Amino acid sequence: MKKWMGIRWLHFISVLGLLLLMTQSAWAKGESDWGVRITPTSNAAQIDPEAVITLSFSQQIKLASNKEITEKALVSAIQLTDAKKKKISFTAKWNKTNRSVTVDPVGNLEAGQTYKVTLLQKKLKDTKGQLNPEVSSTFSTKKLVDQIPPKAVILPGDGAKKVKLQEKITLQFAEDVFLKDGTILSSKTAAGLIQVKDAKGTVIPHTVTWNKSKRTITVKPKGASWLPHTSYQINLIGGQLKDAEGNVNPSQSSRFSTGATK
Repeated sequence: MKKWMGIRWLHFISVLGLLLLMTQSAWAKGESDWGVRITPTSNAAQIDPEAVITLSFSQQIKLASNKEITEKALVSAIQLTDAKKKKISFTAKWNKTNRSVTVDPVGNLEAGQTYKVTLLQKKLKDTKGQLNPEVSSTFSTKKLVDQIPPKAVILPGDGAKKVKLQEKITLQFAEDVFLKDGTILSSKTAAGLIQVKDAKGTVIPHTVTWNKSKRTITVKPKGASWLPHTSYQINLIGGQLKDAEGNVNPSQSSRFSTGATK
């Protein structure tokens, strides 16, 4: 019985020793690893293009040459590149108290792009004299959100005079537009967006044509021509169109007067 207990005790001691050895190995490995954290973290998305990049260290560091950290040296130790591996210029600011480097891209980053920041290998040294491994983080910036409502350029322009009697009115958009319910615009539906009146407020009969490729609404008076020496106002009703981002068009108008001849 004593012999059996002795064997079990030796087995217990052996297992305990093995666990201690494994723990010590893991602890040693952890102590020897370089502690550096990069923000934004790798694979981070929707980062503000105006954001700065930060490298934080778990302990005080020096240059590999044992000299004190300088901002000029940090620019050589850190690399910032875009998706095509083109180097991006930046300034680097060292905060010794917080053990951190602030990387500020010159002119800010572009929206909707991917970037990689890298701490190059063997540029820095920790308190144990160990040189740093290469550490990097790849992240992407958020895309710009279009918040500009779609507006048309109306010709003749507001206040135009001596407009030719057979001149067409055009309303051209700089981007694709759709009806507010998302359906594709047509000449028939575009007709409901346009109002033409004279100076007395009388509605003027007209025809409307939509050109999808040119993103242009063309308005002509019925009867082929405007009246001579007459003032007109064309109105584009607001809130009826939207762009691809969902921005809704404002109300627009243009006043013009005709001349005496065609």
